[in-house]
Amino acid sequence: MTQATLAKKPSEACCRGRPREFDTEAVLTEAGRVFWSYGYHATSIDDLCKATGVLRGSLYGVFGDKRGIMIAALDHYSDGAIARLVERLSANVPAEEALRNALLHHTRVASSLSGQRSCFITNATLEMSLDDAEVLERIAAIQRRIATLLAAAVIRGQTSGVFDTRLDEKTVADFLLCVTQGLRVLGKIKHDERELEAIVDIAMRALV
Repeated sequence: MTQATLAKKPSEACCRGRPREFDTEAVLTEAGRVFWSYGYHATSIDDLCKATGVLRGSLYGVFGDKRGIMIAALDHYSDGAIARLVERLSANVPAEEALRNALLHHTRVASSLSGQRSCFITNATLEMSLDDAEVLERIAAIQRRIATLLAAAVIRGQTSGVFDTRLDEKTVADFLLCVTQGLRVLGKIKHDERELEAIVDIAMRALV
């Protein structure tokens, strides 16, 4: 990865931002993008001021410190990602199609991302979980929520007769979670969506 592939980082100069009354969700979305792109340690509070348009004091007043902003941004990101996963898995289509579409979402996202971005959750896991027990527990909770949804999708497919009923749904869910995270990382290198789709097809064949 070359320097040219990286998005321009926000100016290090602290911005003059909005007053204390700000849109928390919008701020967390923008803060999440900064952490997602550059990582926790490489992001300064001035970067977050610049990206969100909010004064340092206002950010500290609501979130406590940079770590508090990062945790809140991670929660916000994961809540949105899980809501979209629920929507895809509960679509009014056959069970196997719903699950395949959910997995294909990761191929589309992975093949379109550039620079350091792969998955905010994956990035946070690799950078922070070994040194921060609270972040580790939060990531583990996020993964449990995702795995529970995937296990329910597997059970739905088993009930309808398309997935092998001998498979343990929790084990399959962990396998699919690994596939989704792997797709997001591999997509940093392989930008041909068709190559990533082939991985999804193999994963789906493993369930029948």
